[in-house]
Amino acid sequence: MRGLAVRHHHVHRAKARAVRYLRWVLAGLPGAIDPRRVGRRATDRTPCSCRMCGNPRRYGGGPTRAECRAEGDDT
Repeated sequence: MRGLAVRHHHVHRAKARAVRYLRWVLAGLPGAIDPRRVGRRATDRTPCSCRMCGNPRRYGGGPTRAECRAEGDDT
């Protein structure tokens, strides 16, 4: 098993990736990148949980993107 140092390394790496993403998305908004937003983005990379961003099977019973790809239906 890996130790605590590896877990800290991965958290640091995820937060660095979140900062890069937020810097790109929130370009031009001074002070928009705060530690709370970075931590939230690093922990869960989904933007929200609305029905457009969520799993289609959960909202309406439709096929997921992976199932559409497997069937050859690229919509």
